[in-house]
Amino acid sequence: MLRCFLILSLLVALPVEAGLFKCRLPDGSIVYQQTACAGAAEGAEVSVDTRSPGGAGSNTGAGQKDYSVESQLKAMESARKVERKQGEKAGKEARQPKSEDPYDRAKCAKHRAQTAHWRQEVRNGYRTQEEKAHDQHMLEYHQALVDRHCVPD
Repeated sequence: MLRCFLILSLLVALPVEAGLFKCRLPDGSIVYQQTACAGAAEGAEVSVDTRSPGGAGSNTGAGQKDYSVESQLKAMESARKVERKQGEKAGKEARQPKSEDPYDRAKCAKHRAQTAHWRQEVRNGYRTQEEKAHDQHMLEYHQALVDRHCVPD
């Protein structure tokens, strides 16, 4: 019961909007604040135009961008919808079984060329043991990719 009362009191307090007040102090200085002017200070509430440059509800020109909170909220909601749809599409693609043909002719040709290149590097000799290990590793790597992407003979 207490929990319901607290939630209800928070919900009632949420729609309250803060105003802006311009107060002239007794010494002549002007102060802007969110609360009404106190005591000897004189002042009035200031209305602030928070509409977009084209005005609320009016059509903005082709070169103008609407920076109102409402338009930004709509843009964020549409971006979230797009992201959600992309996520759903990616999930569907991930759940679909892979095609029966795992071979890729373009990747096969690329890695066969790389295998030939690294095989030649291995035959050419080495200056250091690190270079020898690197060249052999690259040859093994591209050979494994050839085995993966090329149709077996």
